[in-house]
Amino acid sequence: MRIGIDIGGSHVGIGIIKGEKIINSSEKVLTNNEKKDIKNNIVKIIIEMLYELIDKSNVKLKDIEFIGIASPGTISDNKIIKATNLGIENFDLIGELQKNINLPMQIKNDSKCAALAEKNYGNMKKYDDCIFLTLGTGIGGAAFLNGEMLVPKRYSGFEFGHMIINKNGLKCSCGKKGCFETYASMRSFRKKIADAYGIENNFSGDELRSKLLDMTNQKVEKIVDEFTTNLTIGICNLIDIFEPEIIVLGGSFSHYEDTPLYKILVEKIADKKNRFNDGQMPKIAVAKLKNDAGMIGATIKI
Repeated sequence: MRIGIDIGGSHVGIGIIKGEKIINSSEKVLTNNEKKDIKNNIVKIIIEMLYELIDKSNVKLKDIEFIGIASPGTISDNKIIKATNLGIENFDLIGELQKNINLPMQIKNDSKCAALAEKNYGNMKKYDDCIFLTLGTGIGGAAFLNGEMLVPKRYSGFEFGHMIINKNGLKCSCGKKGCFETYASMRSFRKKIADAYGIENNFSGDELRSKLLDMTNQKVEKIVDEFTTNLTIGICNLIDIFEPEIIVLGGSFSHYEDTPLYKILVEKIADKKNRFNDGQMPKIAVAKLKNDAGMIGATIKI
């Protein structure tokens, strides 16, 4: 058995993993106070959650062979170099954890973890040339060619969310202007929907999909059109560069397969004028493992 830890912009999830199965798991939402001293608090939170989880699961620490951590941001040499959404730079999380937990550990970018899970167990399993795109708080991803995930020597790479799709656009949290994720992340979509209705951005994903995503509302229809257009620009850029057989969309977007948002996006990608090669487009799918992909993929060694 292995432990998978998924660190998000606002939560920490931890699970006991066996293959593609999550045996048991728990999640904690980070408070604003915990985020202020995130480096110290994240270590304490992970340690507390880990011991609570193995205790309630009747598992002993000696039964755990390995701990894998999925973290947002740039990862190099098993350290977090920069995680903008967490406000973390140059942090040896594994070094801090191993002061209290004497187990082998590995930390990888969260999108790469989710991609590995989908490649091994999900909708990319039967394909060699694949793109995985995480659409959530930000946008990340991974690329596979000839069945192997491309891994740069220096940093974790493939920051798809920070390619420029509008050179005079809005400023991104990374400091650049016009980044893909500024226009096409699910966070930006939720904010625009909240603004359209004049409500707080604290609704659930289910409420957004079942009630707020009302295509008879002209404001919502316009937001969906603009959002899917921006998403199409980024995805078609990736198609032109990598020529994948399949693109799998993960993160919170993976729950939108049965909504107009997904249907409209696929129709726009299929429009030949949006792609350099106007032949057969790649298959478009959502992540089979949904939001569990990051936690499961964290335990796959590379």
